[in-house]
Amino acid sequence: MKDERKNIKVIPEVKESLESIRKELELKTESLTLAYLVAMYLDQKDKNLTLQDHQNYIRASRKAHGITE
Repeated sequence: MKDERKNIKVIPEVKESLESIRKELELKTESLTLAYLVAMYLDQKDKNLTLQDHQNYIRASRKAHGITE
Protein backbone atom coordinates (compact mmCIF):
# COMPACT_ATOMS: atom_id res chain seq x y z
CA MET A 1 0.00 0.00 0.00
CA LYS A 2 1.46 3.36 -1.05
CA ASP A 3 1.84 6.02 1.64
CA GLU A 4 -0.13 9.05 0.41
CA ARG A 5 0.90 11.37 3.23
CA LYS A 6 2.75 14.57 2.37
CA ASN A 7 5.81 15.82 4.21
CA ILE A 8 5.77 19.27 5.74
CA LYS A 9 9.15 20.95 6.05
CA VAL A 10 9.56 23.22 9.07
CA ILE A 11 12.44 24.88 10.85
CA PRO A 12 13.72 23.11 14.00
CA GLU A 13 12.12 25.65 16.36
CA VAL A 14 8.68 25.03 14.86
CA LYS A 15 9.23 21.26 15.02
CA GLU A 16 10.16 21.53 18.71
CA SER A 17 7.06 23.63 19.44
CA LEU A 18 4.84 21.19 17.58
CA GLU A 19 6.30 18.29 19.55
CA SER A 20 5.79 20.17 22.81
CA ILE A 21 2.14 20.84 21.92
CA ARG A 22 1.68 17.19 20.90
CA LYS A 23 2.96 16.00 24.26
CA GLU A 24 0.97 18.56 26.24
CA LEU A 25 -2.26 17.57 24.46
CA GLU A 26 -1.35 13.88 24.74
CA LEU A 27 -1.87 13.30 21.02
CA LYS A 28 -0.22 10.32 19.34
CA THR A 29 0.99 11.93 16.12
CA GLU A 30 2.07 15.23 14.60
CA SER A 31 -0.78 14.85 12.12
CA LEU A 32 -3.33 14.77 14.94
CA THR A 33 -1.65 17.80 16.49
CA LEU A 34 -1.75 19.75 13.24
CA ALA A 35 -5.39 18.76 12.70
CA TYR A 36 -6.17 20.02 16.21
CA LEU A 37 -4.43 23.34 15.54
CA VAL A 38 -6.22 23.76 12.19
CA ALA A 39 -9.59 23.00 13.82
CA MET A 40 -8.85 25.48 16.61
CA TYR A 41 -7.85 28.16 14.10
CA LEU A 42 -10.96 27.63 11.97
CA ASP A 43 -13.17 27.74 15.06
CA GLN A 44 -11.58 30.86 16.51
CA LYS A 45 -11.03 32.97 13.42
CA ASP A 46 -14.69 34.00 13.22
CA LYS A 47 -15.11 34.45 16.97
CA ASN A 48 -12.59 36.38 19.02
CA LEU A 49 -9.50 36.73 16.88
CA THR A 50 -8.79 40.44 16.79
CA LEU A 51 -6.68 42.19 14.19
CA GLN A 52 -4.10 42.81 16.93
CA ASP A 53 -4.04 39.09 17.81
CA HIS A 54 -3.61 38.21 14.14
CA GLN A 55 -0.78 40.68 13.72
CA ASN A 56 0.95 39.33 16.85
CA TYR A 57 0.72 35.75 15.54
CA ILE A 58 2.12 36.78 12.15
CA ARG A 59 4.93 38.69 13.88
CA ALA A 60 5.77 35.66 16.08
CA SER A 61 5.85 33.41 13.02
CA ARG A 62 8.20 35.75 11.19
CA LYS A 63 10.41 36.12 14.27
CA ALA A 64 10.71 32.33 14.62
CA HIS A 65 11.92 32.25 11.01
CA GLY A 66 14.37 35.14 11.43
CA ILE A 67 12.39 37.42 9.15
CA THR A 68 12.57 41.09 10.10
CA GLU A 69 9.79 43.44 9.17
